[in-house]
Amino acid sequence: MTMHRNHFKTTALALALCVALPTFATADEVGVSVGKHHFVYYKDHDVYFAPETKVYYWNENGNWRSGASLPVEQQRVITTSKGIDIDLDTDKPYERNDYVVSHYKNGPTTTTREQSTTMNADGSSSTTTTTTTKHNYVYYADHDIYFAPETKTYYWKSNGSWTSGTTLPPEDMAFVRSKGITIELDTDKPYERHDYVIAHYKHGHEHDD
Repeated sequence: MTMHRNHFKTTALALALCVALPTFATADEVGVSVGKHHFVYYKDHDVYFAPETKVYYWNENGNWRSGASLPVEQQRVITTSKGIDIDLDTDKPYERNDYVVSHYKNGPTTTTREQSTTMNADGSSSTTTTTTTKHNYVYYADHDIYFAPETKTYYWKSNGSWTSGTTLPPEDMAFVRSKGITIELDTDKPYERHDYVIAHYKHGHEHDD
């Protein structure tokens, strides 16, 4: 009888703890979920701007502040730096600052949004938003080798086929000791744009279109 009572008490306590303890999402889980709040992030100074509410968020002496305008010493940030479009699952971007810093501050990918407005025959207009994600690579033009800093992945050709991995074959390692070219592509598989890369970067500089 005592054993049954102890088992009942243990089960009841476990259920109570499950109800009482909140569930916290990890940074990775936050990143996977698509946010509903849009911000422009100025990564050089950790400044956020919410276009919908016209509110800035910045860190001052270790505390996060918000307002319709930045302090004078911070205002040059938005005129000299290019912001990154990001989406978060909170209207307080500083709550996800650790996630944003780890994914965007030094990240090789940037997301840009372009809007185009079309006038319809009935006089109404429709707006189309196009989102493009750019991936950074180091391209070693002399031997057509790519390196993705974010994933630490190399891409190279072997027997006529593209291969990828975190390390290059020994015979190719010497080639990446030379200076590579930093390029941006709209794919996480750089070999899909190889013809474009050859035309624009093969000789160490970008040609005009």
